[in-house]
This record gives sequence, structure tokens and C-alpha cells, in this order.
Amino acid sequence: MTMSITIIGASSGPGRMLYEALLGDGIPVTGIARNPRNIPTNSTAQFVQLDANDTAALARLVNKNTLLVHCSRPEILTTLIARKPDMSRLIALGSTRIYTRFPDDKCARLAAMSHAIWMSEIPATLLHPTMIYGAPGLNNIERIVQMARMSPIIPLPNNGESLIQPVLASDVVKAIRACIDNHSSIGKTIAVPGKSPTTYRRFVELCIEFSGEKCRVVSIPITLLSLLAPLTHLLPGVPVITQDEVRRLLENKDFSTEDLDNLSIEPVALDVGLKSLLFEEKPKSDI
Repeated sequence: MTMSITIIGASSGPGRMLYEALLGDGIPVTGIARNPRNIPTNSTAQFVQLDANDTAALARLVNKNTLLVHCSRPEILTTLIARKPDMSRLIALGSTRIYTRFPDDKCARLAAMSHAIWMSEIPATLLHPTMIYGAPGLNNIERIVQMARMSPIIPLPNNGESLIQPVLASDVVKAIRACIDNHSSIGKTIAVPGKSPTTYRRFVELCIEFSGEKCRVVSIPITLLSLLAPLTHLLPGVPVITQDEVRRLLENKDFSTEDLDNLSIEPVALDVGLKSLLFEEKPKSDI
């Protein structure tokens, strides 16, 4: 019997993009999500509407011929693995957040998922992307653009000099597909960063520039930003900023692209990806 691909979290983010890419190539795939969100289907691609928190039902959907791609919350996979499901392979999407010096609840859930994967007997690959942008349902870029529309300034600590390495969602999908095709990825934890590091300030400035907003980045002391962050809960329309996010603004989050090189993937440069993404979203009268 031919191996089938099943995607948990197929209604948004990289999971949605992977599902549609496999559908477009005529590769048999089953998408699982709580909300169908107009997910297309055809003779080779089917969608199962299911709350993935129901891991008992989820376990019944996989078998020894299933290659499971997990693109949803880490605790769902942790619970599913505890049920000892029978599957051919597992490719799980985590996050480089797991490496932070300022761990939060999400880090704990990522660590628990990683532990569950490597303690199981499932042939697995674990992918840790950096900040993902350019996928349906993700709002990393939208939060910055929204703030630029609401305020003449965006404050960053330490002049925004900390390094980040955002990765375009389509590159994450390429990495997943490369792992599907490349069995040598089994047993590995793979970092999936963008092409090269940039400062947080430059990242925000590019978002402002390509969205056409009139806003500037200003440097403020970390102590002041920490005091202002709780107030974002009180301001309608302003993205909420947590204390954990403020602390992580001071942390360098740059990673080697060696793992992607080994998969023959060259990530898209940040300025190219952002320009394409934000120009596509602008009304034509604004371009």
C-alpha cells in the first residue's frame, strides 16, 4: 500500500500551504483542522474537519502507511504520541523559540513535544523554523504594519540592534517537502532560518517601507518599554505586547543555514520576501 501524507493544522500557516502544494501536484494528502476555511479538495486531496485536541479520534486517522506532518500546537502532538499511534513517519514543525534564554509556556510545550518525539520509536524529523512570515493565518508582519498605522513611532530597546532571521513560509514548506523526499533527514533536528540575519530595527523598517506607512523606529530604554508593554492591553487596535516578547527583543536569534544547504534549499532574502508580500497586499491605487 502506498504511503499517504496527513497534515495536522492544514487550515492555516505552512500546513495550509503544504496541503495546497501537494494538492496542486496531485500527491495524495489528507488535511486535518477544526475549521475548513474554504480548503479545496479533489480526487487526491481530502479534508477532515476535526478538533485536533481530540487525539483519540486523531489516532484513528493514522496507520502504518501514514506520513504525518504536524503543523499545529506542540501539546497536541505530545498527547497523540502518548497514545502510541501506528504511523510510517513523522515530520513535526517546532520553533527556534525552544532555544531562547527567556523560556515561557510555549517553550515548555515545545520541549515536551521534542522529548516525546525522541523517546518514541517513530521515525521522525523535527524542524525548528525561526519567525515565519507570509502564510495565511500568521500575523507577525501584520502586527508591525498595524502598529505603524496607529502610531508615528515604533519603540525598540537597544536601538533594535538584536539579530533576527525571519523565514518565508514558502521556504518552510520547501524544507518539509525536502524531508518527505529525503529519508536521510530521519532522526534529525533541523533549523529552518531565513537567508541571513538582520537587525530587528531593519526588519521593522522594511515592513514600514514596503507597506507604505509613515512611521519611524525610535530607541528607548528596556525598562521604559517594559513599563509600557502592559498598557497595550488597554489600547484598542494596538497589538498586545507581552513582557516575554520585550525580553526577547534583546536576544540575538540568528542561526546557520547549513541544515537547509544540506537539503538543497536557498532561502529567500528578507527584503525580497517582504517586498513581494506587502506589495501584493496593497491596493493597486497605492502602488
